[in-house]
Amino acid sequence: MMSGMINNIFFIIFPIIVYQLLVVAGKRNFFASHRITLTVLFSISIVLCMSFPYQFISEDYIFDLRQVPMIVGGLYGGPYVSAALFVVAATCRILIGGEGTDIAVLNQLLVAIVVPFLRPAFLRMRWTAKIFCVFLISFFSLTFNLLVGYFLFDHPISHLYEVWLPLMVNQGAVSALAALLIEHIQRQEYMLNSLLKHEKMDTVSHFAAAVSHELRNPIQSVKGFIQLMQTYDYSREKQLEFHDIIIKEIQAAETLIEDYLVYAKPAYGQVENLSVMPEIKHILKIVGPYAVSNDIRIVLKKMNKEAFIMADRQKFHQALINIIRNGIEAMPDGGQFSIEAKLINSKVIIELSDEGCGMTKEEVQRLGEPYFSTKIKGTGLGMMVTYSVIRQMKGDIQVESESGKGTVFTLVFPLADQSAPIVK
Repeated sequence: MMSGMINNIFFIIFPIIVYQLLVVAGKRNFFASHRITLTVLFSISIVLCMSFPYQFISEDYIFDLRQVPMIVGGLYGGPYVSAALFVVAATCRILIGGEGTDIAVLNQLLVAIVVPFLRPAFLRMRWTAKIFCVFLISFFSLTFNLLVGYFLFDHPISHLYEVWLPLMVNQGAVSALAALLIEHIQRQEYMLNSLLKHEKMDTVSHFAAAVSHELRNPIQSVKGFIQLMQTYDYSREKQLEFHDIIIKEIQAAETLIEDYLVYAKPAYGQVENLSVMPEIKHILKIVGPYAVSNDIRIVLKKMNKEAFIMADRQKFHQALINIIRNGIEAMPDGGQFSIEAKLINSKVIIELSDEGCGMTKEEVQRLGEPYFSTKIKGTGLGMMVTYSVIRQMKGDIQVESESGKGTVFTLVFPLADQSAPIVK
């Protein structure tokens, strides 16, 4: 008896767990959006329970837990699921045949009709009330079996206490267990969905804070210079100086907005087959003066001439410039910044290393997150853009760093065919 009961419980619990793996997380109504999947899994559960029944207390009674998936399926899935499960259960019972077929089919029909009507009220209950409700439905379902057998078919009712009552409690307990599992899974998934939503809102708030903070500085600067020119009569030379400052502040604001747009939705213009070595040399012409002014010596190590990648030239320059500038700023007392490009197993590897202050493991893990920066006045926008651009080029960023010993950025790209045409 015990092994058969355990098998039946397994046949009921296993489909619920499988269902959780197949459906989308975070649904308040656990089965509403995937009724077909639910029906198939619970139909299998019903067939297995009826195929492997067990004797309960007396050898005169063969019992199974087919009603549990019918009740749970009807309450959580609705009338269509309930009707489909009734067809499966009734068909199997008729094929099995034997004494009690008429009562069993009549009982299954009652469950299929009554349970969906209870569903609206059931879904509004607290989880504790739901479990108690499932227990009562299961309990009274077998009570109906007993009473119909007695009044319509003259079946004896003498075994009420020694057989039927334990049967009712057993089936009710398993039904409550199934409902408890579903409610627990549903609560966990809803909590996960709420957490994901909260994280998204938190990211949006960081973005809003960063935009307002960073745009306020150039806007206030522009406003101040315009007010000065309205109030005082400056010379033409001084006005042109103010104009240059205003234009630079406006360009800074435009750059900030472009950085956010690149991170949120990277826009690629022309993807080209780029040779890495000349592109890096061109980038060094741009950042060279900045490195010299900060007493930084940039060293080109091994440069493989056959390293080609498919990328947007402008975005590739932007990503590498962000990393190089960060490396330069990480060495306030001067030092050496090294760049190496090599070819390994059809992968283009670009290593950029500095001798700066380095980062902790926690800081490395957070690189590329919105509004995270290791610099006092940094916003993290540069690294956000860099990570976004590299991923768009189907590349990968690996960072090794240690506090006080510097940082190594390793960029890994798929090797492009040197003869590949430009892709628009």
